[in-house]
Amino acid sequence: MRHTDESPAVAEALGLLRDKGERVTAARRAVLQVLDDASGHLCAEDIVTRVDEAEPGVHRATVYRSLQSLAELGIVAHTHVPGSATIYHLRHSAAARTGHAHLQCTTCQGFFDIPIEWLGPIGDRVRTQLGFELDAQHAALLGTCAECRAADPAAH
Repeated sequence: MRHTDESPAVAEALGLLRDKGERVTAARRAVLQVLDDASGHLCAEDIVTRVDEAEPGVHRATVYRSLQSLAELGIVAHTHVPGSATIYHLRHSAAARTGHAHLQCTTCQGFFDIPIEWLGPIGDRVRTQLGFELDAQHAALLGTCAECRAADPAAH
């Protein structure tokens, strides 16, 4: 992987790593680049496969450790998906700069990204009423998409 081809999002993420006193390793750089290049939601196995293509020789355990540390540092976001693998995305990419939440259809398992701001009123209410700080990016909200509801009118 050529470091001169880094996108602004990857360069920003690497800068955050350095600011936090963390090492910039080939594995971390490759994970960040894979996440930035992704057009959809990637699970750890998808990331391992793509890192291996881009940076042969990076062990799968190293990719998993990199994902964990990047998530702990707040550079990568992970979302728990009921009945499926956790998905990851680059928190500091241009597409995710303001953050997004995930909806998952329990019928077709389809995923939908929504602006995190849409959940602001809910977050405000649980903070005011319960003193609870909602992390809406951390788990997918479940429901039934319009196509599945239209296909099975008895489902609603």
